[in-house]
Amino acid sequence: MAGVTIAPAPAALPSTDLRNDAPFGRETLIVFALAAVGGLVIAVIVAATHTLVGEMQTLLFGADVDVVGTGGVPPWRILTVTTLGGLVLGLALWLAGRLHRLSITDPVEANALEGGRMSLGDSLVLVGLCSLSISIGGSVGFEAAMTQIGAGLLSVAGQRLGVSRRALRVLVACGTAAGIAAIFGAPLAGAVYALELVVGGYAVRALAPTLVAAAMSGLATHFIIGPNPIFPAAHVVGPALWHYPFAVLVGVAGALVGIVVMRGTTTVEAVLARLPGPKALRPVIGGAALGGLAILVPVVTGPGHAGINTILGHDATIGALAAIVVAKAAASVVCIGSGFRGGLFSASLFLGAAFGSLLHVAAVAPLLGPAEPSGLAVVTGMSAVAAAIVGTPLAIVLLAVETTGIHSGIVSVAIAVVVANLLTKRWFGYSFSTWRFHVRGRDLTGPRDVGRLRELKLADVPLADVPRFAEGLPVGEAATASRGTFALVVAVQDPNGAFRGLARRDRLLETALCAPDTPIEALIEAVPASAHIADAVADHVDAIAEGVAGVLPVLDAKGHLVGTVPERAVLKRYLDELLAADRDDAGPMEARR
Repeated sequence: MAGVTIAPAPAALPSTDLRNDAPFGRETLIVFALAAVGGLVIAVIVAATHTLVGEMQTLLFGADVDVVGTGGVPPWRILTVTTLGGLVLGLALWLAGRLHRLSITDPVEANALEGGRMSLGDSLVLVGLCSLSISIGGSVGFEAAMTQIGAGLLSVAGQRLGVSRRALRVLVACGTAAGIAAIFGAPLAGAVYALELVVGGYAVRALAPTLVAAAMSGLATHFIIGPNPIFPAAHVVGPALWHYPFAVLVGVAGALVGIVVMRGTTTVEAVLARLPGPKALRPVIGGAALGGLAILVPVVTGPGHAGINTILGHDATIGALAAIVVAKAAASVVCIGSGFRGGLFSASLFLGAAFGSLLHVAAVAPLLGPAEPSGLAVVTGMSAVAAAIVGTPLAIVLLAVETTGIHSGIVSVAIAVVVANLLTKRWFGYSFSTWRFHVRGRDLTGPRDVGRLRELKLADVPLADVPRFAEGLPVGEAATASRGTFALVVAVQDPNGAFRGLARRDRLLETALCAPDTPIEALIEAVPASAHIADAVADHVDAIAEGVAGVLPVLDAKGHLVGTVPERAVLKRYLDELLAADRDDAGPMEARR
């Protein structure tokens, strides 16, 4: 028998690439240093971008419409800016596509598929497209771009410094947290948002550096913007009994609103995709629709932060609030669906604030009187719709506290958030970020590190040796030579050692009893698929399951058999990798070996 003993690959879990055994080794210090410095830098970038966009809006509309709306802007100017701006945006999208810069990996995808690796160039492209979208009045927010640039900046820095995969994933979370903290002046919400959405849980290893990044970003924002909450709810009083059933009602209604908005974006996108004409003209249609809505309801342009303060400070009529809810939802849907770049986080907050106020005016005021304060209802609605769309319940509760300053009514807010989040998962199954992945054909439900499974090579799986026989050998001799082995198959090779195929050993033994002189190559089953030792395991999973006796032959560059991969070995290796990923998420930044 021309057998070759193959030493199985070690079944131990893969190295985590620790730099030393100290609890605060080089890699930990790098992550914390990048988190702290990055938090400061990202806050400055967010403030500068926000200022630049405000100046662009003032230049185009004659006013910073994020602050004052379009109420004082002539209708012709609104339509001109939004329509021609849509054309410019469409051309920018076309150019980015030509330069292969539209397939942008966002923080969730980076942590799920790429081991935390992101491109700074792609992130800058998204920042530019998002800034242009908001400059022309788009009903989108800064959060997508600012979390992208934050995560991309720290990811690239980590790559340059050679940190491990799990450290890169932490840095992506740090950049995301810093971006949210700077946009809303909410460090705790930013940190928890990153843990819930980008890490996928409250991982011990990510908690401290993420908090550092968010805190430093919040500190810088404190000095650049100011220390006060951005949505001060000055007239919120302690919760009354009616707030609790009202919170459940708002949670149910908020889930429905969120689902309608998420479904609406893809519906608009599908409708526009069926229209004749170049793709670059789709933002023109969206811009024209946005302009028409802005003429009718001036507060629909931009992220909507100023609109939330207006709703918190003034009681409006049912008609006015209903118009705002419908117009803002429509504006967000047509903008995202037609190609405007940006997020729905801020838009969902404004939409929810108007919706909460509407429910208060429609359901509470008739029962308890118009003097009943509406502030807590506004914050509850704001949080419920945001929880349905964004999908990070604890972060939304903390955001409500940090951005509005409320404390005593936070339990009713939390009830609405939990109800909205649970019902959205039950009825729809996605948040906006995971819904976008689904629409694009990405089988992702969160940031769990499935990329490490897809990157496994056949060389990482223990290979099994099997008896090998040259073609022409009688099966009787092969059966005798293979005694004592528990292999399910035997390999047949030509005189030069090149692999010919596999034969089942049970059939070999049966044939040896009745026709021992039969040449062994006669027992080769349909030549199975084979793989190279450097191939990804994921590319051959089906072939392994369908192979002879459930094994896959693995060959070297010369076509010689290196070994076989049984299906059970692949399953065990996948399980080991999943356990290693869980240990990375749950453990400290650097553990002793």
